Amino acid sequence: MKSTTSLLRHVSRAWSSTGFATPELRDYAAPVIDKETRDGVVLLSQIALLFLALAATLSACTDLGTGYTYTYSLLTGLALHVRVSSTRVADLRAQYLLAMLLLIVCGSALVLLAHRSGQLNAVLLLSVGVLIMLVPVVPWGLREALLTTVAIYTVFTLSTMFGRAHFASRDLWLLQCMMLVAALITLVLVARALALRKHDLTTRFHLEQAKRELADLADRDHLTGAWNRRHMEREFDRLLARYQARGLESYFGLFDIDRFKTINDTLGHNRGDAVLRAVQAAFDSACGEHDYLARLGGDEFALLMHGPDARERIGRALAAVHQHMDEPLPREFRPTVSLGMVRLPAHGGFGFDEAYKLADHLLYEVKRAGGNAVRCNVAVKVCA
Repeated sequence: MKSTTSLLRHVSRAWSSTGFATPELRDYAAPVIDKETRDGVVLLSQIALLFLALAATLSACTDLGTGYTYTYSLLTGLALHVRVSSTRVADLRAQYLLAMLLLIVCGSALVLLAHRSGQLNAVLLLSVGVLIMLVPVVPWGLREALLTTVAIYTVFTLSTMFGRAHFASRDLWLLQCMMLVAALITLVLVARALALRKHDLTTRFHLEQAKRELADLADRDHLTGAWNRRHMEREFDRLLARYQARGLESYFGLFDIDRFKTINDTLGHNRGDAVLRAVQAAFDSACGEHDYLARLGGDEFALLMHGPDARERIGRALAAVHQHMDEPLPREFRPTVSLGMVRLPAHGGFGFDEAYKLADHLLYEVKRAGGNAVRCNVAVKVCA
């Protein structure tokens, strides 16, 4: 029972080349499958081109007749056409149809050759075997491989058994055995290859996902979940360039929590940590997707924001800090912040260190004046 269930599970996974457990995994695998399919159709057409060209040459050099030479030459042209078309077609189904067209047309042409000659000679039997064994070259699902193999098998079986030409029984049985064995091997190879390919794609997806998560954790502050200083320094120029490309005003600010040491010393470090998390939550709820808040260390934060309403969003965030506390603090310890902020010019020219110095100077002025205030200024580059 277990072996049957396992077999059905393997067949289900191999039935379609694009079927995956989750939409995210399917989206990740789609471009890889498209490229591998295109490469497979190219390889199939190249192998078919080489084999058919050799068969045409062999037919011309022996006494098989002009019909063989003419047919194999036309099939060589078809293989060349599929080779060229496969590099210009982007749709996955179109790639499958090109491969199926090449194989089925080749099979039909070989049937016509057999009827014309009235015999199943060694060259035809070899061609049939090669034709079916070429199916696994294309990385398609078991469904497409089965359709192609059944189509080739049906064309040969019906035309040889019920056609006008009468072939020797021994040749018919030899053809049947060869097609069935080749088809069985082909389908097993297709299913096995697709299972390995899906396993490889799934493993790569999870590894890249884990890598992204680890990179994200390395750039996050472990207590608040805000970005850390390393991330802000690394991304500062890129984010600023994005704002400037969209013609948006950008602001860089530094702020810290007033009387934070008193909160820690009086109410305990757990309550102080809760204040830090509340600050992050307040800014996260008030700021946009492309606004960045980073915890630089202790109770010091940096923010990079854009848009004409950036100062209004900052005001809303500061006012909402106490609302994000799990447990309200006594009124005399309600957290306030001091913030120094600079408006960065649209033409750029300011790096993180320069913007930090300007904002830090404004923050120092706010703290010296008693805190619980915001001071904003336009950044001006000082030339030495």
